[in-house]
Amino acid sequence: MRRRPGHPSTNAADSDAMQRARYANDEGDPGVALVKAITGKALQSPKVRVGLVLWAVGLFFMLLAPGLSQVTPEMKTTYDNMVVEAANMPEYHEAYAKFTEAQAYADEAKVWFWHFREPYKTLVEQRQPVADKWAAEVARTELEREDKMKKARAYVGLWSDFGLADVRAQFWSAFEKGKIFAQQQTFYHMIMRVLSARDEDILSTVLNWVFVAVMNFTTGLLGALFYFFFSLVNMVFSYQPDPLSATAFVVLGFIGAASVVASYLFAIYGMNMNDASTNCVANDSNDDEHREHSLPSSLHQAYAYDAHGGGST
Repeated sequence: MRRRPGHPSTNAADSDAMQRARYANDEGDPGVALVKAITGKALQSPKVRVGLVLWAVGLFFMLLAPGLSQVTPEMKTTYDNMVVEAANMPEYHEAYAKFTEAQAYADEAKVWFWHFREPYKTLVEQRQPVADKWAAEVARTELEREDKMKKARAYVGLWSDFGLADVRAQFWSAFEKGKIFAQQQTFYHMIMRVLSARDEDILSTVLNWVFVAVMNFTTGLLGALFYFFFSLVNMVFSYQPDPLSATAFVVLGFIGAASVVASYLFAIYGMNMNDASTNCVANDSNDDEHREHSLPSSLHQAYAYDAHGGGST
């Protein structure tokens, strides 16, 4: 079948598309080129290089570093026995049971407006001091229990595998709390957005959801980072180290936590930027394809109109 003049064939359109794709591959994605240019220029800065070194050191400390002080099997056995002794204090469990019983007995008399009603006021005044006495005993035994735990931790040392395991457990606990906060806030935002019944297209809704999720994860993880810092300080002092070791451990622990959080956030930002650029490229390709097909179709309709004499006067 002979092709009309000005009516490009499907093979020609495919050839043009292949040429544009080849040209795009040769030239490179503008977004990727921009990122490469910025990265190359940033790596020339000494501050950026120092930051990358700290980032690598932090990741190693938080994820892979072994304990610097060796713990022998005999030391581990002694440590386990000290922990068991601190956890199984008979006087603590007895005082706690007595306090629970005495407080429940005092609460039985705390009816509505018991301060102004007899005999409930008298009963509470008689029973509450007993519960307070056992509460003080519980607090005393808790301090004794904590002192025993501090001695056990000081026995193995802050830089042992036990110390690193503790700091990692503290960090991942704070990290999970930050993620849960972000997920909850994102869920509440989506519920409120659905209830508001805004007339928006699906793309706008998805983009809004992605933006809110990224912001919530950023806020949640940064908050978790500062929460971890204060818990880290308390944990370090429970090992009773010297001031220099305590300072070095806190600094390395915070750098390690910040490195993990930064890596997680950069991964989230990178995935979202990649998705956005992919969508833009897909939209541009669809627009080009639509223009390619719409122009020959209009020309074909014009030729058909002329062939049937529609253009004669």
